[in-house]
Amino acid sequence: MGNYYNTTGEEGEQLEVFKTKAKSQSEIIMKFLSSQPMVEYGASQLLRLAFNSSVPITSIRRSISDLVKENKLFYTGGVREGLFGRNENLVKFRYLQ
Repeated sequence: MGNYYNTTGEEGEQLEVFKTKAKSQSEIIMKFLSSQPMVEYGASQLLRLAFNSSVPITSIRRSISDLVKENKLFYTGGVREGLFGRNENLVKFRYLQ
């Protein structure tokens, strides 16, 4: 959970800081969504509600994609208008049995 894709070639301590932030963002999303498992959210809603708009939207989208790949969230098939009037895919928490 919380992969950091080092597209800027960071190294050493700075790379570790970014990896830690990515993990923390995914953990926040999981905590938020698991507390409301019946509600579906888009990236811009999570940005506003779980992060108070304090991180880049691309970080939220990265976390969502990673968590879907890890089978912790799933795309509901729903869409909602997000930032800049663009549609966003909606996700929900996936209960694993």
